Amino acid sequence: MGSSLFAETVEDADWLHLGEGEEIHWTGRPSKFTIAGALGLAALVTVLGFVASALLAAWADLPNWVSALPLGVMFAGIGWAIWVYLDWLRLLYVITDEQIYVKHGLISRDVTQIRLDRVQNTAYEQSIPERFLSYGDVNIYTAGTSTEDVTFRSVPNPERVKQTLTQLLSELGRERNGARQSI
Repeated sequence: MGSSLFAETVEDADWLHLGEGEEIHWTGRPSKFTIAGALGLAALVTVLGFVASALLAAWADLPNWVSALPLGVMFAGIGWAIWVYLDWLRLLYVITDEQIYVKHGLISRDVTQIRLDRVQNTAYEQSIPERFLSYGDVNIYTAGTSTEDVTFRSVPNPERVKQTLTQLLSELGRERNGARQSI
């Protein structure tokens, strides 16, 4: 398994522990629409900083610290855009035929792993703008008191994600029923 900060494929991720014959059925992150506004604003701040820097450069009699302020704004915009993108990149959802994974973090990690046989119900929610942009939340309700419910927040095509979960849960139920009948 790979150990790089940005694994080339999910299967290479060192935090994902696939069992023998276990397959990945869906992977995803929050929709890119969730960061589009912040990235647009960061780009605007960057451009305004650049333009202000160019305009102030025309006035040679200004103190150096005044001329440096717009450059600081420009670099702040660039830094903000990088932070927004990395914050988006740090969250990853994975559904296999046996487990559900939610991974937070790039360098440090927090991975929640739930067995599919613990899942009792699934649902998805979309507001009107989310429906228009084709993203929403998928809620996963688990059995038992020691497990937590999981929400895949703002994922693209939430109805497809829920459908994938429903299909896997149905297959798991059929396997369990077949095992009971053979006993």
